[in-house]
Amino acid sequence: MRVAKTDTIAGLPAELARAIVRKFRGREMVAEVVANLIEDTGFEHEAVLAGLEAAGYMEKVRVDNDGDAWWDTTVKGNALAMASFGKPISRKTAERLVSGLLERAYTYNAAPDKPLFVNTLRVFGSYLSPDIDTLGDVDIELTYGRRIIDRKTLSDYTRASGRSFNTYMDQLLWPQTELVLHLKKRSAFINITLEDITRITDSFDTLYSIYSDPQAVPAPADRALIGR
Repeated sequence: MRVAKTDTIAGLPAELARAIVRKFRGREMVAEVVANLIEDTGFEHEAVLAGLEAAGYMEKVRVDNDGDAWWDTTVKGNALAMASFGKPISRKTAERLVSGLLERAYTYNAAPDKPLFVNTLRVFGSYLSPDIDTLGDVDIELTYGRRIIDRKTLSDYTRASGRSFNTYMDQLLWPQTELVLHLKKRSAFINITLEDITRITDSFDTLYSIYSDPQAVPAPADRALIGR
């Protein structure tokens, strides 16, 4: 999905709308978490989320005992979170990016110390149409699994990264964040979603499966450890 910086989305500048849904993507949070994003813009966070909800980008998932509403992105909101503002790329460049992505998946799964593993990578969108030579980006669905579930071991792994985290949730999600960062390798043209793409399309190709990778550390037998 590509969006122009001059676009307006749910009454908001496109860049601001994208920044807001990115804040919520993959987690449920209260409206106040976007207060810093809209500071000095004249917008109110509750009204902003209500507008994004009406436009189909956000949804109110629950109200807690304190009366605070918790929000999450929709499939449409996740697509906006992945939207790019940059110039299109050639198919040759897209194929090079996919090749590098696969190499990094093989490397990650061969490492026994990683807390997660890449389960599958599926490509969808314009990349599947060979007659399209200029692409906006490469859309990838990631499913992953957990090798390590012991909390102390995970905490030690996160601490060893040397990173500082803004919230406790960011700290808990570091293994997932690290995996996505590793696969993207800072490319603005690789969009990775954890959303089940079968909810939005029936056209996709499986690029990678751990069960077809002889060099991968075998996945745990417990299928319950595979998620998104």
